[in-house]
Amino acid sequence: MDDADQGARGLRARPGPALLHALREHWGLGGSAGAVDLGGSSSLNLLVDAAEGRYVARVHRPHLTPERLAAIHQARTALRAGGVPCAPPVPTLDGAPWISLKGRLVEVEPYVEHDAKLDTWERLATGMPVLARTHNLLGRLEAGEAGRRPRFANHLEPAEVPSTVRRGTGRIGAWGPTHAERRLAAVAEELAELVTEAEAGLGSRLPRQLVHGDFWDNNVLFRHGRPVLVADFDFMGERARIDDLALTLHCARSDLSPEGGPPQEPARLGRLVDGYDAGLDLPLSAAERAALPVAMARQALSSIGGWVARLDDEAAARRHAASAGPELVAARRMLAELDRWRNAFAR
Repeated sequence: MDDADQGARGLRARPGPALLHALREHWGLGGSAGAVDLGGSSSLNLLVDAAEGRYVARVHRPHLTPERLAAIHQARTALRAGGVPCAPPVPTLDGAPWISLKGRLVEVEPYVEHDAKLDTWERLATGMPVLARTHNLLGRLEAGEAGRRPRFANHLEPAEVPSTVRRGTGRIGAWGPTHAERRLAAVAEELAELVTEAEAGLGSRLPRQLVHGDFWDNNVLFRHGRPVLVADFDFMGERARIDDLALTLHCARSDLSPEGGPPQEPARLGRLVDGYDAGLDLPLSAAERAALPVAMARQALSSIGGWVARLDDEAAARRHAASAGPELVAARRMLAELDRWRNAFAR
């Protein structure tokens, strides 16, 4: 139940006879009775076995427009030409890049065999140069308004933090919160104030460009220790490039470091920053390195200011808020130790 903005996002699609018929009619993909839902939070990703190989059919949510999907295809093409592993779209039998089915865009791409995803410290170290190359290439791309501005994303701009977090905590207060939920809202509001204060005056000093938007977990796939696919550009957009790096580091810290991580965690994440920096055409500035821990703390607020504020279903919003609690506490602790984190990220 993750529709948002009064139904504007739409629900994730489900496989059914109409989709399987469309895959046969438009792509000639027969034998789809054993199609498997591969998961994914934004689109339906359906693994289809055909006589000539395996494919993934992506059925997008209704809010995705043809202009937006064209920009995503443009980005994937540029990345693939520059050496970043992205799957090429498989055109329909009459040469179209996608079809529209019941108000949803459907595309097909080859299935990429893999045995792991970006969810360990070792694979993070391997993935940092890929993220750097992705930024090098996307930074040269003109993707238009549709490419620069996703309707939904796991991201808050610095200027949006005060108002969006207030909207999220206001919703928590309106549903008759438990003591734990009231405490979570208070932590979120305190963190929003700290982030806003720490980022004051920084924006003009941080390079902005087109970025991937969700470089983590099953959006980056590996085989035999080597990255073989960068996927899921649903959150692609224009923002400070360190915000994209901050999302990856924030997810790593949240998912791979229980209880906020060991004392040496800033140094470990600092090595990942250096690995990313080594692959950039334009190295990170001192201002970007200093801003990076604050951007990580801001990323924790995207759950409250983004999804809790916008999800239509109250139960879904409450579950999302509960899952964000530990991240908010860890982010507040990070800002309390900001000098230590900045020293770890400095060069």
